[in-house]
Amino acid sequence: MWNLDQTAIKDLAGLPETGMGFQFVEAVIWGTSTPLLVLNSDRAIDLSEIGLLPGDDPAVILRNGLRVIETLKGDVVTTMIAAPAPHSFRLLNARIGSLPATTTSPIAGAGVRAALPSSLVKHDTLGANRTFHRFSAFKPDRRVDPVTGSFLAGTYAAPESEVPFVPTGFVAVGRFALPNTLPASFHYQIEAPAGTSVDFGTVAPAFGQAGGGVEAYFANAVTNAKTPPAPIVRLPDE
Repeated sequence: MWNLDQTAIKDLAGLPETGMGFQFVEAVIWGTSTPLLVLNSDRAIDLSEIGLLPGDDPAVILRNGLRVIETLKGDVVTTMIAAPAPHSFRLLNARIGSLPATTTSPIAGAGVRAALPSSLVKHDTLGANRTFHRFSAFKPDRRVDPVTGSFLAGTYAAPESEVPFVPTGFVAVGRFALPNTLPASFHYQIEAPAGTSVDFGTVAPAFGQAGGGVEAYFANAVTNAKTPPAPIVRLPDE
C-alpha cells in the first residue's frame, strides 16, 4: 500500500469515486499499468498480483471484489515513500454514471471491474434544499471541504432516508458494500441547494457485503448551503 504524495492525491481528487470513499483505478508504476484500490484519495493498494479478471459477467465482478477484500484482510505492507510514485490514474469502475473520457490510449486493465453498477438509477434535479449524508472511515475525508462541508465533483453520499438504517460504522460498510477493513464511523452532512443534479441508485452486493442501501451520486461539485456546516459525528464502530 502506498501513502500517496500530494500530486497523486490531487489527481485522484479530480476523478470521480467508484463508490462512497473508494476508487478502483489503474495507474502507471515503473512503466506498467497496475490496478489499484484507492481509499480516501491517499492510500493505494496494489491489486496486480491477485488475479483480477476482465468482463461484465456479475459472477466475475463479484469474484474480483472478494479477491480485493481477501487482499485487504491479509498482510499489506505500507510503503511510505516510493519513487517513482503511481501516476497517470484512470478510473476503471463507476457504480453510477459513465467513466470519464480519456484522450490517452486504452489501458490494459480497463475491462476489469470489482463492483457491480447500481440498479434502479434515477436522475433528479432538486426542487428545494435537501440534506445528504456521507459515511467515511476517514477524518478528514478528502472529498469533503474541511471548512465548508462542500463536496468535490464525483462524490457519493446517501439520502436522509438511509440514516435510521446506519447506526454504526460497520453497518455502513455492509449497507453500502464498501471495500473497508475499518468501520465507516465518521458521519458527514451536506445541505445540497435547489437545482443540484443528483443520481440515485441501489447498492448491489460487492466485496463480500450485502449492499441494499440507497446511494446518491453528485457528478458535479456541490456547495454546502448550510452555514456553518453540520459538525462531523463519530458513530459507534459496531
